[in-house]
Amino acid sequence: MSQMRAHTLLRQTQGPINMKTLELLSSDIGDAPQQPGIYAWYYRPRTFGNREAETLGRLITNPSSVRTEIVMRYGIMWETGSDVNVMHGGKQKRQPANKFISDSIIRGSPLIKSFFQNSMVPYFATPLYIGIDNENLYRRIKEHYDSLSQLWEPNGGISKYLREYPDASVQDVLNQFDLKHSFAINARVKRIAPKDLVVCVCPVDSQDKLRDLEQILQILVDPICGRS
Repeated sequence: MSQMRAHTLLRQTQGPINMKTLELLSSDIGDAPQQPGIYAWYYRPRTFGNREAETLGRLITNPSSVRTEIVMRYGIMWETGSDVNVMHGGKQKRQPANKFISDSIIRGSPLIKSFFQNSMVPYFATPLYIGIDNENLYRRIKEHYDSLSQLWEPNGGISKYLREYPDASVQDVLNQFDLKHSFAINARVKRIAPKDLVVCVCPVDSQDKLRDLEQILQILVDPICGRS
């Protein structure tokens, strides 16, 4: 590993195809290469307090509801559905998993907080999002960053809605504003600030099978802010 800039790291592997991976803080996305490749966003808080601990709790992924269908004879079908809550602990100490995470971090040692700020990404973290661009990685990454920055405008409709309904889900926001899913909306609902983003990019010389690679990675790692 060699350091290119204070916050821009380069990792290079040798093999049949030489590949390099750049790790960029949000302030360094201007260093992203203007060529095809694959990228992954991560959450790395620059400061650490109660708000960041709560954001980590929101990174738990779970379906908002479960629907079951049982096909019977003569065209009869039984349907049932229910909301899903992710819990942690035994019966006596059971609590929402996101609360367990945030509470544990808030009362945790400096080691825990330092780990999340310095060592979690990318080795111990699930990506927030994985994507590709067949022409220009810089352009795609900047679009993501700019879209999320706009959603953090305090007088914007989504910011006002989240202040009024702090427990709103991504689907609630999509329904309220008649929007389609995007990384920016998902990240905004989870309270991920643009300044706390890290992006890892892997530029390639060929677009061949790039979409296949993206889909394989999405299936294997299930990005937190990916499409449901």
